[in-house]
Parts: sequence; structure tokens; C-alpha cells
Amino acid sequence: MLSSKFNLFWIALLITVVSCRKEAFDAYYGRPEWLASPIYQQLDSMGDFKKYLSCIELSGYKNTLGTAGSWTVFAPTDQAFDQFMKENGISDVSKIDAKLAEKIVRSSMIYDGERLEKLNDYFSAKGWQQGFAFRRRSVYYDFVEKEDLGNGKIRRFVSANRGPNVAYAATDNNNKHISYFFDAYMNQRGLGAIDYQSFYPNSSYTGLNVGSAEIDPARSNISAENGYIHVVNKVLIAEKSIDQYLRDNTSYSTFKSILDFFASYTYNAEITRKNEVLTGEKDSVFVKGYAGIGLALNNENYAKEDPNDAQTNNFSITVPTNEAVSNYAKRVLLKYYPQGTTLKDLFYTNPAVLTEFVNSHLYNTQVWPSQFSQAQNFVGELLKVTKANIKETKLLSNGAFYGIDACQQANVFHSVYGNVLLDPKYSFMRRALERMSMNLTLKIPTIRYMLILVSDQKLYEMGFDYDAYNTSDPIRFNGGNGTPEMREVLMAHIIPLGNDPLPDLTGKGILESYAGEYVKFNQMKMSSSGTLDGPTETQQIRIDSISIGNNLSGPLNGVAVYLNGGLTSSNTNIGFYLKNIGADQTSSPFNSFYKYLIASTLYSATDGVVKGIELGLNYTLLIPNNEAIANAVANGDLPTATAPTAQADIDKVTRFIQYHIARNSFAIDGKKTGFFQSLCKNVDGDAQSIQVAVNQVNKLQVMDNLNRTVEADVVQSNQLGQRVLIHSLKGYLKHGL
Repeated sequence: MLSSKFNLFWIALLITVVSCRKEAFDAYYGRPEWLASPIYQQLDSMGDFKKYLSCIELSGYKNTLGTAGSWTVFAPTDQAFDQFMKENGISDVSKIDAKLAEKIVRSSMIYDGERLEKLNDYFSAKGWQQGFAFRRRSVYYDFVEKEDLGNGKIRRFVSANRGPNVAYAATDNNNKHISYFFDAYMNQRGLGAIDYQSFYPNSSYTGLNVGSAEIDPARSNISAENGYIHVVNKVLIAEKSIDQYLRDNTSYSTFKSILDFFASYTYNAEITRKNEVLTGEKDSVFVKGYAGIGLALNNENYAKEDPNDAQTNNFSITVPTNEAVSNYAKRVLLKYYPQGTTLKDLFYTNPAVLTEFVNSHLYNTQVWPSQFSQAQNFVGELLKVTKANIKETKLLSNGAFYGIDACQQANVFHSVYGNVLLDPKYSFMRRALERMSMNLTLKIPTIRYMLILVSDQKLYEMGFDYDAYNTSDPIRFNGGNGTPEMREVLMAHIIPLGNDPLPDLTGKGILESYAGEYVKFNQMKMSSSGTLDGPTETQQIRIDSISIGNNLSGPLNGVAVYLNGGLTSSNTNIGFYLKNIGADQTSSPFNSFYKYLIASTLYSATDGVVKGIELGLNYTLLIPNNEAIANAVANGDLPTATAPTAQADIDKVTRFIQYHIARNSFAIDGKKTGFFQSLCKNVDGDAQSIQVAVNQVNKLQVMDNLNRTVEADVVQSNQLGQRVLIHSLKGYLKHGL
């Protein structure tokens, strides 16, 4: 009996202790009385979310929103559902199937529970940045889509989740984003109602909007155990991507067909297996991406340079209507092609044209309607179209969409380079310019050029060829590597104009090329140092036509000149060149100077090279005429003998010749003046200079170290040698050493 009482005592004591410990455990670890209910339970208690709750249950998200987690939910009221169902011909909530219910619920959810005032902050890899965000990643994403290829064939694919030419990330679902429009963000950037209502014309701007919906300020920031609830007056459905919208809109099918040329489909075994597990379908699944253009129009992730950079920015696109593309193609893109040529033909022969065309309509940033005219496209050009051209405006899941009734007039097509790019007869010249990156400056609208075009046929006749399979140098010249020779040719065909008027090629003149060499024109014919080295019949090359642009087509940054051949540089060294132009004849104004030159220590009789004149650099040779040389001898500035033996006389001849050779080149054309170093140096090694004091179209005066002015004989000047310009002087220059 005593033992039983003893046992009962210990049992009672144990129950008391355990009870006390449970109360302490519950007090520490139990659910606090102040903690709000989860999202699902709160919506259920509010009473006017029955239809939304029905979708939550049907979609399988009751447990997700009814237990722990962290979500922001934009919850549509029953009234919002009534409007949605009316707009979409749904008679009753029971008619909403599981697929649509899931889309509705997931479109209304974004990751992480946030108060409204926090949504404008950008959660970057470096931490929170206040006031930079207007988008958040939603829970919704598309998985495998299908497209009909015809003949009963269906292709299954998922969209790229990175930019062009970037590998697909299998762990990224390419979630769609929700955009919101709060006063704090909009006002700071000069945005407002016109921007919002351009995207959502049937909605009112309150400064507290998400998508097309208004957030109820009295029923927002509702704290829940697993996030925040913000009540909205419309059902939010994830928008289509730019790629999806174009697929479903025939008004832009021509532009879309161009984009299709750049689409790529890559088989993905992992997605194929996942799709088979989920659906039972054994068909291959591909990743649809884009290559060769600036943006992947199905990528929902923006640049992904930061994991969350899509919170701060968006893509944009201006898409011309079918009629606009057709007209522009006929007027510009296919201007030089035979009738019947299609855009598909153009893509396979010269895809660069369509790359430039597409990129001119892409924007790597959010283009707001009120700031449309200030937007710069993917290649850094301002819009040529205006707000009057906008026929449709939408904010899609990954970009702002503007349907326009005109094409963006890309600078490249309205530059001198456009004539090369667009005309298939000049494809070799185009490839060469691109390979050497010389095309980049030619398409800048503010830098003016005269571009002299040489056809493929003429380049072949000059000894050039193009072999794409030769990886060391696809440009061939007489069987060997040809890039150096081609670069020299191209530089002679690019004439910087600066602010000068377009040259009148029906007249006569001289022009400085891109590399500093000069070319001449004379009554619709052109010549260079190389052509003048050749037979008389090919020394001047005929100009076939001239293209000056207007607002519809052609170059607006200069003039394109179509030449019936190529301008080349002379391979004849200066000594031999002087002989070729008759300097060895007594009748030549260069004769006396030539005699001193070829007898000097500066001259190499074997190859005609003058010491100090370096290959590849430009020089000006100022040759005193015969009378001037006689005066120099009479004044003791030159010895009587052209080949003196005394060292002092040898040095006198050397310095005399050197002082009449200037580094860099200047023509008698009214342009360059100022100081030019000569080859002559003092005992300290300092180069002595000459000064071009007067330079007019028909007059040149040069000043020496003694401030003496010498005038040029214009008729005998502007002679073109191997990177040397030769002028005849009526006097001689004194270095004063």
C-alpha cells in the first residue's frame, strides 16, 4: 500500500514537471499570439476573395500560401474577377480550368514578401539601392511551348533565358516580370500619367499601380505570416514576351519573318527529359535563342549582369508594320538587287544588312512614351520616327513594344558606307572594310566622307581575291596574303571631308585621302600615284556616277563616287619617280635639283631610295626650280659641283636637300598651313622646320628659318609620288645652320 502511494506521488510529480516544461517550451517556441495568419487564411477571413481563393485551391497553391514562406501577393477582389470573367467570356468561376487558375495565381505572386515602399528599391548583388526598381520577378513562367511547322509537324521549345549567343541556363526558369508604377519612382524621372496610360489606356493612373491594376491604398501592406498582401482591382495575367506577341500578331509578320532568320533552335536533353516526366511527351525539346542581333526577344531576364538587374530596366522595340517594312525594303534594303529578290535572299547573301536593320529597331533600355523622342537604339542612334508614327503601345513581360507605321532609318543605310553595304556588286569592298574595322567611322552621320567605290570585278582584275576558308588571311593578292595591299587601296578611296563642301568632280582638284596620300580629279576622272605610274591609258580612271543622299535614300554624311577601277599607291621610289616624270631632262624644272640629289650621299642608285624617307610615311618634296638652284650656287648655299669631294660641300648639299623635304604632306589646296619639320637637323639633333605661310587653291608660300618667303610654281606642283607630294619652288629655302 505504501509502495503504491509512493508510485502515485512520483507519477503526479512527473506530470507536473512535464506540464511545466511544455508550457515553457510552448511559450518559447510556439506560435506568437501577435503573429498574423498566413496569406491564404487572411484572404479567406476577409470575405471578398472567394473567386481568387477558388483559383488558389484549383491551382494547388493553397498549401504554398497557407504555410510558411515569403511572398508578395497582389490579390484581386471578387469584383475584379467578375470584370475579368466578363471580358473573357467566362460565365462562372467554376469554368476556370486548372491551367488558367495556375496562371492567374502565379502571375499575382512575386518572390519575397515586401511592403509597397520597399518595391522601388533594387536588390542588387551589392545590397539594396533605393529608388531604382520598377519591376519584380513573378512566380509565373512558361515552360515548353509548341509551334506548328506545317505538314503535321510540331516543334517543342523553351525560350532563351540569356542574351544572344549566351548559353541557356538550365537552372533558370525564365520567370516573367511584373511592372509597377509608383509616384516615388515616376516623379523622380519625370514620368507620369501619360506614360502609364499609353501602356494601359483602359486604366487610371493613381501613382499606385501594378500592371493594369490599381492598388487599394486602404488595403495594402497587409502583413501576413508568409509575406504581404496588396489588394488590386483587376486580375493580373502575365503579359506575353516580345517574341510571343509577334508570333500572334499578323500586322507585324514581315518584321517577324526577318527576326526568324536570326532564331536558333538547340536540342536540350535535360529539358526534354523533364518535359517527358511532366507530360509524358517523348518529343525533343529545343532552346529557342537568337544570334546575330542585339537582343534575345524571348529572354525575360534582361542583361543578367546582376542577378536582379531586371528590377531596374527592360528591353524595348519599335516594330514597323508589314506595309512599312515592304516599302523600306523596296526603297533601301533591296534597292540594288534585281526585281523579285526577297528578304530571305538578302539574308543568305548579305545578312549584315538585316542585322543592321533589326538592331536599329531594338533598345537595350525601357523606352517611356513621354521620352520616346530622346531614346537611343541598340546602336546608339536617336529615333528617326516620331510619336506620330506610333500606332500601338504595349508593355510586355520583357519589354516596351511600339508598333509603328514607318521604319527606323538606320544611319548605316544613309551613310557613304551604306552604298557599299547595300550593293552586292561591292561585297568584296564591304568585307574588306569590315575586316579592318574601317566601316565603323564611315557610318557615323556627323563625320563626312567621300567614299570611292570599287566593284568586286575591278578588285579581281587588280589581283585581289577573297577566300573565306583561308583563316590566316581571307583577302588574297596575287596568291598571297592581301590585307596590307587591300588596306592601302581602301585608304586611298576614303576622303575625309570635314566641313568642306562636296568637291565638284566635273572640275579639277586634289584631295587628301584617309592615310594622308593625295588623289586627283579632273573632269569626272580620278588618278593616284599608282595609276600615274602605269600606262597612259589607265592613268586616269573614269567616274561612272555619283550618289548624294536625300531623306529617302543615299548617303547623308558625304558622297559616294562609283569609279571604274581602283586607285593605288605607287611602288616606285622617289628617285626613280623623278626620273619617270622627266627630271633627268634639262627641260624639266626639277633637273638641277635632281642632279644634286642623285649625286648625293642620301641617294641609293640601285633602288632610287632617298635616305631619311621612310616607307609608309608621308612627305612633301619642295624642289627649287633650275633658276633657284643657280641662285643657290651663286650665293654659296650650294657648291658648283653636283658631286663635290670636300666634306664641307658634301654636308652643304646634304643639308640643302634635307631642308627641302618636309615630314607629312600638304597640297596646294587652300587647307594646311603652319609648321612642318624637315629632314634637316642641327648639331644637337633638333629637326629644322619650314612654315607654310599661305595656302590657297592657286597659291603657296613657304617661309624658311631666315623668315624668307618662297612662292611655289602652282602649274608644276601637286605632283603625286610614292607617299610624296612634290611642289616646284620659284626660290630656295635657307636653313640658316
